[in-house]
Amino acid sequence: MHEHDRNPEREVVAVDVTEVHGLRRDVLRRGTPTDNVHLDADEDVRTRHLAIRDDGDVVAASTWLERECPHHPGVPALQLRGMAVRDDHQRRGLGATLIDAGVAVGRSLGVELIWANGRDSALDFYAANGFHVVGDGFVTNDTKIPHHVIIRRL
Repeated sequence: MHEHDRNPEREVVAVDVTEVHGLRRDVLRRGTPTDNVHLDADEDVRTRHLAIRDDGDVVAASTWLERECPHHPGVPALQLRGMAVRDDHQRRGLGATLIDAGVAVGRSLGVELIWANGRDSALDFYAANGFHVVGDGFVTNDTKIPHHVIIRRL
């Protein structure tokens, strides 16, 4: 096995939001007009920040909050935000592992769907992980990057 083929530990752990800020900045804010890594509801006690570490460093992270989907008002839902995998750890299944962990959280809460504002550049990844696109695309005010709402029913 080559060093670059080595997979990091696949254990998903709950972390404090401050532990995901660096990854958000490095991956999600690179090439955008903003360096703000704070997301609304980050400090809500019900919000879960899930991460995967390699040699102690957070290399993949996602944030999950109880929030209904604008396309399905009144339906119990979990929103995925801040999904990021460090460049040198992409295409190793870490994103899928985080989604599986988020789905488990959703099921434990009894939600009916998971949704996100997915970057258009990541729509193939989300489709491969059970999400489908709904509605028209939009560009976010902070990043100026095209997105679509994506949904996965549980």
